Amino acid sequence: MGVKYEVDLSADESVAVLIHTSGRRTLYYRDHPDADYDPVVELSDSQARALGLLLVGAYYQPIPTQLGEITPTDERIKWHQLGEDYDAVGRSVAEIDAESRTDAAILAVTRDGERTANPEGSFVFEANDNLAAIGTQETHEALGTLLREGSP
Repeated sequence: MGVKYEVDLSADESVAVLIHTSGRRTLYYRDHPDADYDPVVELSDSQARALGLLLVGAYYQPIPTQLGEITPTDERIKWHQLGEDYDAVGRSVAEIDAESRTDAAILAVTRDGERTANPEGSFVFEANDNLAAIGTQETHEALGTLLREGSP
């Protein structure tokens, strides 16, 4: 099974996402509140995260100031650049384990003009990498400390 989230698009239309315990997501749509949801697409965990990056504007923001806009849950996207002396340099995403240690989620990493969306656990950080992460102000502070010093 899993957890289901619904979003009203209008008075009649809504979408739902079922996040299965396996990590797969199923997206549903209905055009009337009394109608049943119709399945639209099923996504793997990595496909859903990549789509999520597009939806939150990690790649493109039509109005640049919206990138730092606070969400209803008081979260924001912030970029962190790794210095050469940072503890995270040479370590993998799995080793850093930022999300469980700080509650900040790493959405993407840019390196030499190339962007890696939702980096896998085996992705190894290098000096001057730029990390896009989402979290509250407190979680961003903890992430910065973790990346620099190795502990939040």
